[in-house]
Amino acid sequence: MKESKIKTVIIIILAVIVALEGAFIIFRGAGGKKGNEINVTVNLSYDGMGDAVGAAAGAALGDLLTGLKSGSIPKGGVVSTIKSVVYSDLVVNTVASIAFPLLYQTLVELRMLPYAVNMDLYATGPLFAGKIEGKPYTCVDIDGTRKPLTEVLNAVGEEWTYMDQKVTYVDEDGKTVETTIWNSIQWGVSDEATFFAAMNDIGEGLRGVFEVALQGKERIVNVNVPEVIIGTDKIPINMDAATIYNESSSGGYALGVIPLFNSLGLDEGDYPSGADFASYESTEDMWKAIFQPVFKLLEKVEGDPINVLMSMLVNFADIIDSGSFKTMFETMRLDAKFNKLAAVAMDFHDGLLFNLGDALLSIVEQTGIKVTGNFNELLDSLLKILTKKDGDLPDFDVASLKACSTEKTLSNGNKVYVADSDMVMKLLVDYVMDDELVRAVVNSTELAGTPDGEKIISSAQKSEEGLKELVYVLLPLIQKKLA
Repeated sequence: MKESKIKTVIIIILAVIVALEGAFIIFRGAGGKKGNEINVTVNLSYDGMGDAVGAAAGAALGDLLTGLKSGSIPKGGVVSTIKSVVYSDLVVNTVASIAFPLLYQTLVELRMLPYAVNMDLYATGPLFAGKIEGKPYTCVDIDGTRKPLTEVLNAVGEEWTYMDQKVTYVDEDGKTVETTIWNSIQWGVSDEATFFAAMNDIGEGLRGVFEVALQGKERIVNVNVPEVIIGTDKIPINMDAATIYNESSSGGYALGVIPLFNSLGLDEGDYPSGADFASYESTEDMWKAIFQPVFKLLEKVEGDPINVLMSMLVNFADIIDSGSFKTMFETMRLDAKFNKLAAVAMDFHDGLLFNLGDALLSIVEQTGIKVTGNFNELLDSLLKILTKKDGDLPDFDVASLKACSTEKTLSNGNKVYVADSDMVMKLLVDYVMDDELVRAVVNSTELAGTPDGEKIISSAQKSEEGLKELVYVLLPLIQKKLA
């Protein structure tokens, strides 16, 4: 059940609509105390999300099929459909219900919170409530009544599991709804402007993470010395205990997000520069710098689907296979340098405090999608998700895929591949129509070892070359339809 919400995040980032199935996330992050691993379990509930995402997926697919039948994909249709899902209370609740419990529990494990007096990474309910004081947001409390969100958050305190509790209420249409407190929150999102306004309010509670992990800025953690030494906070003697910084000096947006955007098909002008992002004061601008380029990419796919998707495939296969994908995410990190007294008193050591990128990759891999291995491990993991069984697909030759492309250096120095779409499509057809692939897929289903399964494999072997030739003839016609 834990897979679904994270799949929703993958949808947002990669603009891929997938089915939701889950209820909680088990997160394993990297900590800085004595170099030990920090294990954090976060239980999240999010009933009612599947219907909205499923409807959007169906509508988007309908637009694509309509486009194929009529001769062209309706411009803006698919992008508009996906935007209608992203620009919603649903997504704001998804981000909030992952970010705040995860951040709080991570910092608890790192033992930072009891000492910090100025650290806005202290992701408790009251802190979050203080960030949105005076805002009109509401949610349903455990008594079934709708209340100001700030009131409920102040009651939450440090126990974010409070928000996972089930509530039942009657909505504006007179329909009885059973969901969680998280999913009952109304942010009033109806369009792009209201979405980013709500995301900005959420982002204020995450500003410390954004500034260090993505912008490459430094933050100073201030502690109350008497509280550390003798256990009392009645004597206000504060000192700077630690500097939180990003060893990837330019920040995770410049060194991680932008290269990822480039690999997916975006160039300078499609997203803010690293310097521009680092200068942003508003978390709304930061969220826009993450979401809006994704829609720009979708527009490019709509405009030239075959060529954009083929180049995207080559580049994505390359960054997965080479390990660059993992490296990009690992630039989103928080390192710490401690005052000597603080290091002794709190038993901390200089170095990596928390790697946000590793945390995100760990969350993705909790869905079963293997993104930190090679490309063929990724394909095998996708097969397992689809069939619910272990299986090994025939190896896909990434080197041959790159040989069907031309390397291009962008103005920012990043290198990407531009695919020869005809060559890549032929390579894909050869792979998909191979009888060994058919065998692998059949053997990962309930047909494995059955007479029907053997018939399918035998038919594929007998007709493989003929089917390939048929597809070779059809491909130009399909490409013409999509042009």
